[in-house]
Amino acid sequence: MNIAILEDESIHIYRLTEIISSLLKDLGVSSYDLKTFKDPQALLAEPFIPSNQNIYFLDLELQGDQQQGLKVGQQIRDYDSQAALIFFTSHAELMPLTYKYKVAALDFIAKDSPTILDSIKEDFKLVLNKRQKNTSEMFSLQVGNHFIDLEFAKICFFETHYSNSHASILWLTDNRKLQIAKNLHELEQLEPRLSRVHRSFLVNLANVEVVDNSQKLLFFKNGLSCPISRRKLKLLQTKNKGSY
Repeated sequence: MNIAILEDESIHIYRLTEIISSLLKDLGVSSYDLKTFKDPQALLAEPFIPSNQNIYFLDLELQGDQQQGLKVGQQIRDYDSQAALIFFTSHAELMPLTYKYKVAALDFIAKDSPTILDSIKEDFKLVLNKRQKNTSEMFSLQVGNHFIDLEFAKICFFETHYSNSHASILWLTDNRKLQIAKNLHELEQLEPRLSRVHRSFLVNLANVEVVDNSQKLLFFKNGLSCPISRRKLKLLQTKNKGSY
């Protein structure tokens, strides 16, 4: 889970950080990345990789602008359609503006609410339940200090990292490349839907479009390619005879 707090008052940052840490401990969540920001531009300069594990706590009023938090939320939503956005404010009358900005907020909480802890706890439960419902279609990975859930269908292949034996490189259907904090052996044990086609490559065969027998290459629907060993090629031909 990845959590970002955007708040320009230190006392509210401290209070919210304490609440979040306590609630996640109660919910049994030990792996999470928590960042705090006072400046909207600093947050927007390093957003989390899009994922349904991302939660942004945004103060509505920042630097004297009562709608600054909503503007930031709108930019996050344009970039990350899966993230949960939770707004905090001392001005409850601003709540209807969330609809104007079309940010699809998960929650809107008054800073002085006596039920703030219960509200945040319920929000965390909603995010965790959403993740569990999508487990069969998703693949959970650590990218740097962030934790993301990727649609398995968007994975093309993993390849051995050229200099780090404890990591690998993931290529996605949109041609993005991510460094993953697991090597191929660990990924192979973690996800049986992946196929080792070469000592340096682990593949999602569902996204293979063409098998080039002469060059011993697998071509993916987005134009990417990776090698396949002679032995694996024979096994693939036997298993999928007539499929390509």
